[in-house]
Amino acid sequence: MELLNRKTAKQYYSDPLFENLLNAVFNKYKGQNGVRGNILIIIKSNEEAERLQDYFGGRVKQLIHVDSKVEIHLSFFAEELERGYDLTIPDLYEVLYNTQLLTNCEQKELKLSVWIQLFEQVKRDFINEFNILSVEYEEFTQKTFNWFNRLKNGDGGGYRVLKNVVEKGENPYSKLLVCMSALWHLLMRKEEMFVERGISTGKIRLPTFAAHVTKDPHAFDKKKASGRLLWHALHDIDNHTSIINKIEKNERTVVQEYLLERQIYRNFDVLDDDLSSISHIFVPNLIRGTSPRTINLREVEEIQQLPKYKAVYIIENPSIISYLADETIHFLNVNKLSMEQLPENFPVLLCTTGQARAASKLFIEKCLASNPDCVIYYSGDLDVPGVQMLYGMKEQFTAKFKAWRMDSYIYRKYVSPKSRPLSKEDLKFLIENEENLHRVMVQLGAKVYQESFNKELGKDWIEVICEAI
Repeated sequence: MELLNRKTAKQYYSDPLFENLLNAVFNKYKGQNGVRGNILIIIKSNEEAERLQDYFGGRVKQLIHVDSKVEIHLSFFAEELERGYDLTIPDLYEVLYNTQLLTNCEQKELKLSVWIQLFEQVKRDFINEFNILSVEYEEFTQKTFNWFNRLKNGDGGGYRVLKNVVEKGENPYSKLLVCMSALWHLLMRKEEMFVERGISTGKIRLPTFAAHVTKDPHAFDKKKASGRLLWHALHDIDNHTSIINKIEKNERTVVQEYLLERQIYRNFDVLDDDLSSISHIFVPNLIRGTSPRTINLREVEEIQQLPKYKAVYIIENPSIISYLADETIHFLNVNKLSMEQLPENFPVLLCTTGQARAASKLFIEKCLASNPDCVIYYSGDLDVPGVQMLYGMKEQFTAKFKAWRMDSYIYRKYVSPKSRPLSKEDLKFLIENEENLHRVMVQLGAKVYQESFNKELGKDWIEVICEAI
């Protein structure tokens, strides 16, 4: 099966050739109340046969063709989905169809008194805590599109989050009550909250909002169930708002998937953490001094337009951008040149420091917005995370993307008996791709870090400078 990280889960599994497979998976999951039993697929076309042959790989011994009956255990699909995207089957269903996948047992459980009593108690205590009049509660229900009752029936965003809390033996009451309280402050008492918090901008930071509702600034962190439940509730309400207002895609700002989580908060005047998402850049005419500088998401969003850079050279590790900056300054000094003499469109050096965060991705997008012909180069460690990022970049930037010194030649040159070994999971991941670099990495079974081939990167970069001047 090909590398899943080239596309998002929604992009990858929205392929029409997967429709037959997904219908079988979801129906089996509902009927068996989980990951149990085999799925049976009857192939309908040559295109579907080829697609599923690639997907299943060595898991099926038969040659798949039209009218083939392919039978495989549901656990195989679940394992591939978790390994590729860290999703469960219900998670995928929600990603694809924006609604919950409920097993037959779960549909019955929704009718059980314990679940109903939970919602009755939360509703009662919520109304008492805020002294809510019936007319106010009706208005609140309308503004949330009856999210609370839809959640009780398994149809509201965040059902799976709350269900997991129950299954883990945690306290669903406190999570649900906190979420309702947060929605009340945002939708019914926003102005009063701003006055109490001394906010004059009409926006509140997420930790400040969490502290206002719960006294704990970390209560709505995405790692906490209360935070995930609130986000899903807001996402649900935002979707319904778009539908009710008949907002088409071309009538609203298209948000990149990596900014979606932040944008949902912003749609409700809650500001996300835009300082922790950072990138490191080294580029003439945009930075002062001789050191790469840190630029955060807030700064990137404030940039109206970047120069028409010829290229962006993306590197994974901070030590490499520091090395290339040092070599740049030394070369210019030796040749009695200065940074100011480099042209405005001189290529950018950008360091992601591991997997690219929103700040890096948005900066690259803005480079391409200024110059659609800007070429994107990427160089990272020759290990699984580095390869994953390579293909993530390649998928995002397609024709304008080029791998930078990430090839089998460099790998063979610097791998050694002292190199750190690849794990069994790493090898399993790499063996499923037929590209030459992957085959060599599987054959030699070790990692090669970017710092090992910095000499080649430095040589390439000096050539870029010479060409520019």
